[in-house]
Amino acid sequence: MFTSYGALYSQAATSAAQADASSAQASARAAMTETELLRHDVDRLLMLTEALWGFLKQLADAVKAIDLRDGRLDGKAAKAPPTACPQCQRLNSAKFSRCIYCGSPLPVALFGG
Repeated sequence: MFTSYGALYSQAATSAAQADASSAQASARAAMTETELLRHDVDRLLMLTEALWGFLKQLADAVKAIDLRDGRLDGKAAKAPPTACPQCQRLNSAKFSRCIYCGSPLPVALFGG
């Protein structure tokens, strides 16, 4: 049996081409899997980003409401109104815990009233 070198070379080239094709298919499958995983990550991150924007909008609305407590949108929180003494009925600054006139304890507003 005489096999020509051309036939052997052709057979070897065909085997190499089949191995290359199998390797390319495996690489393509791996790339598709990785692409699907990345697409899932992007979808999840888009959802989280949308949720964070919602929180920021709520925070901005709350800050605006706090700023408007004094009737002015000026970027400053309203100062606490004066507190009436329950004993002598005179007005005292909210920073005092006792009446500056009679010494009675003033009502305390937790969390700034």
